[in-house]
Amino acid sequence: MNHDIFVLLCMIFLHILDDFHLQGILAKMKQREWWKRQEGYDEMYAHDWIPALVLHSFSWTFMIMLPLAMNSGEPIDMEFLGIFIGNMIVHAIVDHCKANRRTIPLTVDQSIHIVQIIATYVALI
Repeated sequence: MNHDIFVLLCMIFLHILDDFHLQGILAKMKQREWWKRQEGYDEMYAHDWIPALVLHSFSWTFMIMLPLAMNSGEPIDMEFLGIFIGNMIVHAIVDHCKANRRTIPLTVDQSIHIVQIIATYVALI
């Protein structure tokens, strides 16, 4: 199998792993409504879903870009860092639209994430 194709398959596998298996409590904590259902909820916690969303977006981005970083053998450069930050932002917006705004279903959420992976792969391979 072509080594570069294996890198793409690793990216997709790590997406599945992070978005479905490793997200853990962040899957609930990134939802505004989850906080409101907690005993003792107070308006002081109204924005606590945001750090959870950012942490999940960082974790997901790190996981999908890890195979590219390990494959390159080069130090991380500004292009890589810019794409990393862009992926974090897009992932956070998409997950916010799914989990909080409820304007997109899981199928659209996952399709966008796969497009992110492919675009990242094409840009950096």
